[in-house]
Amino acid sequence: MTKHSDVQQDNPGNQPGLPTPPPQGWLPAQRRDMILNLLLRDDVVRVPDLARMMSTTEITIRRDLDALSKAGLIRRVRGGALSLNSTEAAPEAEEKPIREGPGVSVGGASTHSMLESNPDNDLYSVGSLMSVSSGAPAIGSGQTSRGTIGVVLPEPSFFWPAVTEHIRQIARDLYNMDIVARETSYEDYPETGILDELSKTDHLRGIIVAPSINPAIAEATWRWLADSPLPVTVLEREPPLWSDHFIDSVHTNHPVGVRKALLHFRDHGHTRIGLALGYTPTSGDIELGWRLMMQDREDTMEEAFLLTGREAYEADDVNDIADAIIRTGATAVLVHPDYLSIAVAQALQQRGKHVPQDVSLISIDGYTTPSTRPLTVLRSSEFDLAQSALRLLTKRMGDRTRQTEHVYIDPRLIDRGSVTRPRRES
Repeated sequence: MTKHSDVQQDNPGNQPGLPTPPPQGWLPAQRRDMILNLLLRDDVVRVPDLARMMSTTEITIRRDLDALSKAGLIRRVRGGALSLNSTEAAPEAEEKPIREGPGVSVGGASTHSMLESNPDNDLYSVGSLMSVSSGAPAIGSGQTSRGTIGVVLPEPSFFWPAVTEHIRQIARDLYNMDIVARETSYEDYPETGILDELSKTDHLRGIIVAPSINPAIAEATWRWLADSPLPVTVLEREPPLWSDHFIDSVHTNHPVGVRKALLHFRDHGHTRIGLALGYTPTSGDIELGWRLMMQDREDTMEEAFLLTGREAYEADDVNDIADAIIRTGATAVLVHPDYLSIAVAQALQQRGKHVPQDVSLISIDGYTTPSTRPLTVLRSSEFDLAQSALRLLTKRMGDRTRQTEHVYIDPRLIDRGSVTRPRRES
């Protein structure tokens, strides 16, 4: 048992491997994301192990841990850090998926998600999901592979490895295909070299990719994809507006997610609501959904504030959000990403305001929140994204002349109790 006053030696060899750092090293935000992701799996991390895995100094890691601790995302202890879940054995709130209609929209048509019976799915439930999937026969075991699919998705992340694993298992079980996975970074590290290497893979039939949004490298990546002789499906990304090449794609429908969140707030009596966004590849879609809803809002609904480009690890950014909530009298707030949500809840608590008693909160892309701060979340479905990407890619393999297709999958709203009716003003 680990004492809270110290970090015991664990077995770092059991840690999942981290991606190779870019030549210039990881950015602070990237290192901190990786630390939080490791704590999702193991509850405890040690400074020497982190420094070795991330190819940096122990002093740098200590600064990262101090920043995460100050933001209320981890518990700092001598020699390393503990997850919040391991230090405070708070009972996990009951998770209640909100009843909703079909979640996958394909060119105007709709299908029910394969996850209807498992709305809060994650990487570890793939086996059970496959057993209740559609009537397509599993053709994997014992047969010769029909080829290989290349998967190029970003790291570091908790979300993308789960998507990759779902693609791997669905490709094997339903399509009798192998995958070879490569990782990109959010840095300005060229992706075309990774794609060039991947394209030399024997029996490669197609590629699933999430290109960088960094303008310094995105243009070259999209040119490579446009010129590729292989079928391509893009995940969670939009091509440059003036690109004359059209590629099949799969997206989380974030504007619909914003609508779900606002309706959930409204159903609980909230009329003064704010939005706080970090800088992520999907924050623009979330902001678009928010602006559309605010343009057509009911007379009783009021936009308390809109803050963008905020970092969970920057105390000033988090304090700005907490101050805006108090200053505007917002009774509810929508926050993205999840680490920023936790930091905002912590900052509110330091000001004597609590979630949900004083402020209701919904987190977008809530993957880390089932801990000591259970938050109602809008969650993208890794399984549905993987399944749809494979379906589009295999259809494109069979017919290269078919019309381009785009799939939008509604995020699921999972009620963990962080939205309640606002307090009456005295």
